[in-house]
Amino acid sequence: MRRRGFLGAGLAGLAGLAASGEWHGARAAGEEVFRDFDVVIAGGTTAAFAAAVAAAESGARTCLIEPTDWVGGQLTASAVSAIDEAWHKVKDKKTGAEYDVAAIARDRVNMTPNFRAMLDATGNPGKGWVSNYCFEPRNFLDQHLLPLERSLVAKGTLVVFRDTVVKRVEADAGKGLVTAIVAVRRTPRPGVAQAGYDRHLSQDLADWYSPEPSDRFAKSVLRFEAGKGRHVVFIDATEWGELLVLAGSPYLQGVESEDGGRLGDDRCGQSTVFDFVQRLNAGPVDEPPGPEGVGGFGFDEFHGQGDAWNQVWTYRRIKSAKGGGAAAVGDLCLQNWGYSAKLKAGGNDYPFGYLFLSRAETDAQGGDWRGGVDLAVMAAAEQRALGWHDWFKAHAPEGIDPRQVTLDRDALGTGHGLAKMPYIRDTRRSVGLDGFVLKGGDLAGSAGKKTGRRFFDRVALGAYPSDVHPLSTCAMPAYIVAAHDTLPFYIPFRALTNERFGNLLAAGKTMAQSFLANAATRLHPIEWSSGTAAGVAAADMARNGRSSLDEIGRIEELQALVRRKTPTEWTIDGKTYPGTGTGGGA
Repeated sequence: MRRRGFLGAGLAGLAGLAASGEWHGARAAGEEVFRDFDVVIAGGTTAAFAAAVAAAESGARTCLIEPTDWVGGQLTASAVSAIDEAWHKVKDKKTGAEYDVAAIARDRVNMTPNFRAMLDATGNPGKGWVSNYCFEPRNFLDQHLLPLERSLVAKGTLVVFRDTVVKRVEADAGKGLVTAIVAVRRTPRPGVAQAGYDRHLSQDLADWYSPEPSDRFAKSVLRFEAGKGRHVVFIDATEWGELLVLAGSPYLQGVESEDGGRLGDDRCGQSTVFDFVQRLNAGPVDEPPGPEGVGGFGFDEFHGQGDAWNQVWTYRRIKSAKGGGAAAVGDLCLQNWGYSAKLKAGGNDYPFGYLFLSRAETDAQGGDWRGGVDLAVMAAAEQRALGWHDWFKAHAPEGIDPRQVTLDRDALGTGHGLAKMPYIRDTRRSVGLDGFVLKGGDLAGSAGKKTGRRFFDRVALGAYPSDVHPLSTCAMPAYIVAAHDTLPFYIPFRALTNERFGNLLAAGKTMAQSFLANAATRLHPIEWSSGTAAGVAAADMARNGRSSLDEIGRIEELQALVRRKTPTEWTIDGKTYPGTGTGGGA
């Protein structure tokens, strides 16, 4: 759709919203109220931190609501500290020539500069072979994310509320505005170990969301709303789409029957996984035995190979004591290993249940929100992770005593050794302005096209194949099962918007996108890119009192602002696609 046609349809949609009812939540006694923020980001993801940085650097007074005590999402708290980069080539059907998408994606000119700089400084201390960047989460946090945060805090443009979760969202449907977020902040009581990360998440999550003090945490209730004359923009960059649900906005969940459609199976999606870190010690160390009744483990693609154990060990190794080579004393190995449906065996990936409650159960929980997640599935995923640790160390090769391999609890800052948060591959997703949904088909095409669909409102870049880790509890539609090698693609501003609320943006996995598109956009560099674009847009909207629809009407100006932070056009063999500053596109 061209810009003019889109704007007309969007205005018609807003007219319909004006006729709808409105709801205002009652303010609870004892709430601490904040009215001095321009941009409020509900976070927990890599995209959330990128958005906070971009908004704050753009001059907006910004706050980030962070559910853990580690900002950075999958970079840190979810412990996926091996950066996923495009690795594929697309073959031209006419000429047979290979189009190297990976090389284009890794060209420095196509990367978000501040993220690229952090990766350059980090390198690959683990010498892991899944990525050029395998590192310890805590080191990345301490050396890069926290200094960046502190610099913005010192300027007075950023405040981060750690250990804080969203409890309620208030909205005026008639005006198409989110009006407030109510959140619960917890403070571990004296004597609670590991700053409150001594127990598994499935055991503590209900306590996180309860505003009532517990024997583990003191609580405070925080309210973020617009002050008089201030236009506030909210961003949903959560791991489970919380603002979308709590604002009463239409959202997508699970796999759709067709790419870009709205109907599908809301309990069928991607598997989740609790990552952990193992240390190879100089001598044997006793550990408690693994959980009972957890099985079905194996080396997946290395099944039957003599070096399978070492291949898995070095796959996501985040610290290499000898600078590469086989497993050595002092190594740290990050475990995030897949599951083979064919072999019915695998690692800590958990494909036996969907993490999210059904839409009906989710909506029913709105009155007492607790994340909308299935705690039984979460607990089972935790047990599987511990079971994989026990199985893997027991299968150590000759020369390594299994007792030399232990959980390294310090590496992830938890008493139990698992990551603070699970690695989420798909979540609840926005529906954008005028019903826009970024489709998997928008990211793909023949090699001769060079890029995916060239949207007129492009604000971020991405390149990664559509990568699905299916559940064993449901069948994926045929269009999902087929291979999906993508071209270098664009993320349009519409994917960052919400059809019902003009001051609500989405970034990262909560963008307005199909299940198939999400399978390609969920990786670290793309989350950082989309988060950066959302942060810039939010700051501009707040500064000028604009809605997301207003931003579409001045998209060239917004793109110019975004390009100061992250590229919006691909550079391929020295040529820009589709041409810097051009306004054409779908």
